[in-house]
Amino acid sequence: MSMTKYVINTNAPQQISEESIARLNSLDDRPIDYSDIPEYTIEEMQEMRRMALEIRKKQMFSLRLQTSTINWWKSLGSGYTGIMARLLDEATKHPEWIKMCL
Repeated sequence: MSMTKYVINTNAPQQISEESIARLNSLDDRPIDYSDIPEYTIEEMQEMRRMALEIRKKQMFSLRLQTSTINWWKSLGSGYTGIMARLLDEATKHPEWIKMCL
């Protein structure tokens, strides 16, 4: 398996075409229809926040790996543990990966 690493420079100046700027400016006087946006109470918003946090909740898990494997993962740079977590999550959808490793 090969891996490609991209670096996105968010400080680079953005190049927006004149046409895009004109379209954005034409929206300035456009009326906004708020009729389809429900009004939530503070309690409802707190419950939605609690539910969202519960979905994203993660549990600490310890795993023993060979030093060479750990060094390979660390070579990916900052955020390598997130990549590992996403790969393990994705493996649950691919039983053939699990069979390959048995």
